[in-house]
Amino acid sequence: MYKYFIVTHVPAFYKINLYNELSKKINIFVVFISNNTNESRAKDFTGLNGANFNYKVLNEGCFQERNKLKSVYMLNAVLNKVKFEKIIVNGWDLWEFWYLVLVSPYKKNFLLLESTVMESCTSGIKGLLKKIFLSRVCSVFAPGKPHAALLKKMEYKGQIRLTKGVGIINKPFFDYLNRSYNKKFLFIGRLSKVKNLEILIRVFNNLDEFELTIIGEGEDGDFLKNIANKNIIFKGAIQNKFMQEYYLSNDVLILPSMSETWGLVTEEAIFFGMPVIISKKCGSSELIQDSVNGYLIDPDSAQSIRSSILKIDQKGYLKLCSGVMQFSIDKKDEKQVNAYL
Repeated sequence: MYKYFIVTHVPAFYKINLYNELSKKINIFVVFISNNTNESRAKDFTGLNGANFNYKVLNEGCFQERNKLKSVYMLNAVLNKVKFEKIIVNGWDLWEFWYLVLVSPYKKNFLLLESTVMESCTSGIKGLLKKIFLSRVCSVFAPGKPHAALLKKMEYKGQIRLTKGVGIINKPFFDYLNRSYNKKFLFIGRLSKVKNLEILIRVFNNLDEFELTIIGEGEDGDFLKNIANKNIIFKGAIQNKFMQEYYLSNDVLILPSMSETWGLVTEEAIFFGMPVIISKKCGSSELIQDSVNGYLIDPDSAQSIRSSILKIDQKGYLKLCSGVMQFSIDKKDEKQVNAYL
């Protein structure tokens, strides 16, 4: 008998890490709807080599290209074979998730909610459908306050458990640096409009003495490269196992997204001792205390981004680094795991 029957999109590395930690304490069975996605940030973003729990993959290939009806049919077959106490669905936007919460008893249904009040529609037909979905869920795992605020706005009456995360990052061994400030900034993410990179690049275009390294690929890549000055370096997609070098060789992570349900790179930066400048519209912004371990910015304002960059000098940078070192990712992750127990 499994404690949880978990259904999620793809075997992203941070989910695998979370499920491995959970499986040390409780029995879980995980269903991955597909084994890959066209939204991965690198070749090793997904994979099952390190999975130490029982699982089933419904669809080989790209998640976005799956046959949804066939996927639901295969999910039902697995559902009928596995004995479990509770179901956890990783969202409310897929046919597979709707099928599960409708056929399973209300008291067995749990939701891991990765949407926030900042980007999720709560009115009209979409809002009504979300309320119907929530009416079939007895308990919700909410990564942070923006997610819990969405539930409050949706007038959800069930139990809410704060997890402080959507998964667990990779934590390679490294020697901590005595950091110094060299005006080197780092962005990691998909090159798309929601990441707000055009404004970020235009800010750095007017800061010749500062360097911005951009890691990632996406549909806006060519446009962004064409408007960028020489102090902005594009590295393309880089595998997770090589990311340590970039976190250690740059000074500050900057994440100016117009919308970000969490933002795992924030956790990775903190783990490597790096301060973060982050949009207030990112879920993981609650891990950043303004002027303590980074700065919170208004993504709609180029001036807000620019002023936060210019606030930092050598003395201020060392203070921010000290603030980062006071935050334990390990303790946060321990709380995340315990939320499921």
